[in-house]
Amino acid sequence: MGKRWIAIGLAVVLVCTAASPVFAAQAPSEKEEVVYADLKDNGQTEEVYVVNIFENQKKIEDYGTYESVRNMTSTDEIRQKGDQIQIATEDDILYYQGNLRSGEIPWDIGITYFLDGKECSAKELAGSSGHLRIRVKIRQNQDADPEYFENYALQVTAALNTENCRNITAKGATEANAGGNRQFTWTLLPKTEKTLNLTADVADFEMESISFNGVKMNLDVDLDKDALTRQFDALETAVAAIDKGAKTLDKGTENLSEGAEELDKGARELKEKTAPLKKESRKLSQKLKQAEKLESASGQVKGATEVLAEGTEKLKEGISYQAFKSAMAQQGLDLDSLKSGNQQMLQLLNQLEGLIPAAYQEKFAEAKKLLQGNLGALSGMEQYLNQASKSVSQADEGADALAESYADFDKAIRSLSGQLEDVDLSQLGKLADGAEVLAEGSGSLKSGSSALSEGSGSLSVGTGELSSQTSGMSEKAGEEIDSVLSGISGTGEAVKSFVSEKNTNVKAVQFVIKNEAITLPEKSVPKETKEESRSLWQKFLDLFGIS
Repeated sequence: MGKRWIAIGLAVVLVCTAASPVFAAQAPSEKEEVVYADLKDNGQTEEVYVVNIFENQKKIEDYGTYESVRNMTSTDEIRQKGDQIQIATEDDILYYQGNLRSGEIPWDIGITYFLDGKECSAKELAGSSGHLRIRVKIRQNQDADPEYFENYALQVTAALNTENCRNITAKGATEANAGGNRQFTWTLLPKTEKTLNLTADVADFEMESISFNGVKMNLDVDLDKDALTRQFDALETAVAAIDKGAKTLDKGTENLSEGAEELDKGARELKEKTAPLKKESRKLSQKLKQAEKLESASGQVKGATEVLAEGTEKLKEGISYQAFKSAMAQQGLDLDSLKSGNQQMLQLLNQLEGLIPAAYQEKFAEAKKLLQGNLGALSGMEQYLNQASKSVSQADEGADALAESYADFDKAIRSLSGQLEDVDLSQLGKLADGAEVLAEGSGSLKSGSSALSEGSGSLSVGTGELSSQTSGMSEKAGEEIDSVLSGISGTGEAVKSFVSEKNTNVKAVQFVIKNEAITLPEKSVPKETKEESRSLWQKFLDLFGIS
């Protein structure tokens, strides 16, 4: 009995000694903070507490306005005075929990449930069947420190049991199988407010908690911006070259149109002059004996048709898209590589679309529109030049046919020249018929060349506009890329403590947020009661078997 009271007295002395700590000023200890928030089923905050993690520190100095604290690692005493926390430990890693009197998480979360189109509570939904829609609204909490909303990404995860849920849709989410559940994950970048929707056909519905995990965004995006902007520079150069080529083409087609018009005029005059031959052939007997003049004129016309055929052939060779690509390649520009680089960049931006915050959506869309416009310009140029090449090919075929036909016609004239004295002049009517055919053919050539000229004029205007719009494009694209990347790459600034500005040595802050699970009535589990904290005095009494 005496030993027992001696032990009790010793314990009292130790407790009294330990209960009178001296709070000396020292630098805050390095730590990590995990902020836990328990939400109601509708997303309203119910409880906020922080787990503080320390590694390889024997004397811990920390700050926080906690309603209560609990050592989660050992029996080492936590000494608390005001907002000052001191712990002496021999453990390599120490966790302690601090329950906040009040705490505002960075995100305002609202969860609404609909069954068959009618809003209902989580309790009403438990065990029900029908078409389910869960709407999760995430907005900035205006009462919280904006530091976390502006710099922390939020990952939202919901899971549904595939045995009880069918026809599940979750727009914008990443899907994965997790045991018997189908897991859906959305990632919201910093400064992003969003409404998420999850739908399914359910039976005997129950659901695990929806989790919200917030981490400081600091992505290391390895993107060679200089290489990309060089592609834009190359595109600007290419567009300028296209514009120059289009203007040259426009001038050439103008000349072709003018030449075709002159040819048509001459052909029509020939038709008019040869028309009377059908009626006046006998009267022209003596005049037609001077056939050498007609033969000379025919030779000149034949030479003109050959020159026209050669000109359209050269125009056909020079106007195709392949010829244009070859010309650009000689200037050091590979249009296929340029087109591929633009497609790759557009693909990259498409992959990043779900990660772009709302604040940068407009700039992101402008960047995509610029890339799409460039690709459209290149494709449109290819299509137009190929179509123009087709039209020129048709004109070339017509010119070749004209030259070939007129060669036969010229041959006939030369043959006729040697036989006119012995030939019935009534045959000259055929000459008038040939002149009519020539007039019709020259009219078609005139119409085709005119259309070609108009088309090349439109092309010249279009390339001029394209050149104007793409001028300075590399600089603008660089600015847009910087703007988009800044929203996902993090600020690199020091981590800010969630609980106290006095904690200036914080390595990381993480948010772990969950709402209440929806359970079947018969499977409801009573809320876990917190372990009653025991004082150091009680622990000493337990050590000696005293209650």
